[in-house]
Amino acid sequence: MRGLVFALSLLVSACATTPVSPINAPLGGLRTDVEGRAPVGDDLIVLALSGGGARAASFHLGVLQALRDTLGRDGRPLSEHIALITSVSGGSVLAAYYGLHGDEGLDTFDTAYLGREWRVRGPSSPFGIAGAFRGGMNGPQQLRDWLTENIYGDATMGDMHAGPRVILNATDLYNSTPFAFTQFFFDGLCSDVRQARVADAVAASMAVPVAFRPVVMESYGARCPGPPAWTTRVLADRNAGENVHQTAHAFQNYRGDTVAQQRFVHLVDGGVADNLGMLSLQVLRAGDDAPSPLTARDVLQARRVLFLVVNAEYIRPRTFQQSGTDAIGAYEMMYSPVDVATEVAKRASVDVWRAQLPEYQRALREWRCGLVEDRRDGMRCDDITLSMDVITFRDMEPAEYEALYDTATDVSLPRETVDALTHAGRGVVGRNAALAAFRQN
Repeated sequence: MRGLVFALSLLVSACATTPVSPINAPLGGLRTDVEGRAPVGDDLIVLALSGGGARAASFHLGVLQALRDTLGRDGRPLSEHIALITSVSGGSVLAAYYGLHGDEGLDTFDTAYLGREWRVRGPSSPFGIAGAFRGGMNGPQQLRDWLTENIYGDATMGDMHAGPRVILNATDLYNSTPFAFTQFFFDGLCSDVRQARVADAVAASMAVPVAFRPVVMESYGARCPGPPAWTTRVLADRNAGENVHQTAHAFQNYRGDTVAQQRFVHLVDGGVADNLGMLSLQVLRAGDDAPSPLTARDVLQARRVLFLVVNAEYIRPRTFQQSGTDAIGAYEMMYSPVDVATEVAKRASVDVWRAQLPEYQRALREWRCGLVEDRRDGMRCDDITLSMDVITFRDMEPAEYEALYDTATDVSLPRETVDALTHAGRGVVGRNAALAAFRQN
């Protein structure tokens, strides 16, 4: 993805993108979010599934399969304790499928996606080059149609009931902000997330710049009076954070309350802003009603919540570290700075959420203790603890890591590579200390 992101800067003089139909509908009737199935017990898990094409989807599949096959301290599969999944790009392909099919989908996802061979137009194709100068070598409808035919059918976001709540993340190219497929973000557009097709949402989450033209959404801001109230509040708070501030400005653009008067939103791969899907959680915590990004249902039943980030990061092979400056070729000088920017941003999003966790824990305790009438019998309102851990390829066995660390982030991979990545994903769950502690009384 990073190489193609870099190529975007080489196409600044390209022709205008061919118009495509917006994927969203205006808000009408009852406003509700998509909650998914309820998690079990008082030990809850929040997963963040990174981007990375079929590489990430294969690894994440192994992680979810291992959670399904591992029992918690209550004797139930850990997968049933998952309250929320936030995802990007390749991670979104699996997260959306899991949201629609639940644990049963973990046995069919390989056939639905990983076992299929699919090629996109590339720079070697004359149609690909021509498309690049119209904003993308492939149109968003090509990606959407393939996802519809092979994976999701005509399912909508409102159909996600079998699995946990899922947040699919894309990037707003104009505002340089995250855009999540939740009702909170759709409120900015006066639109209804439940009517959005899953294939469109996943296409937006994985629309790699230059490889694909942006997925377009329309703002129906004229139907909603004034800017969202939360934007005024957080913009007045100098400590709310720059990502939150910029997203608040984006929402005001959507509503036509600024000079920008943004009628259309152009969405590209979520990894352009944050390849782990953590930035949207920060926005939801700052702007949405308490106790977001968790739901009231989740927080009222929880005693322990583990935020588990699964990072299937791509590590591009490099050779210049053993030589002087003259050994760095044009290829490495072109791509390495993009790799650095992506990795630093990804680490920063994790570090910010980790730093916010103690304050979020305090806020959840305060929120629960303020709901005296909603307390369960015997529940201590301050008895909720948050923790966090990160799983990466470096948690693989050494031989696995050596064989898989530089696997490409293509949309499809050879059968043996898919199997090896899935096996490695299962293995890292079994060795993870945070999950082992989570299973203890």
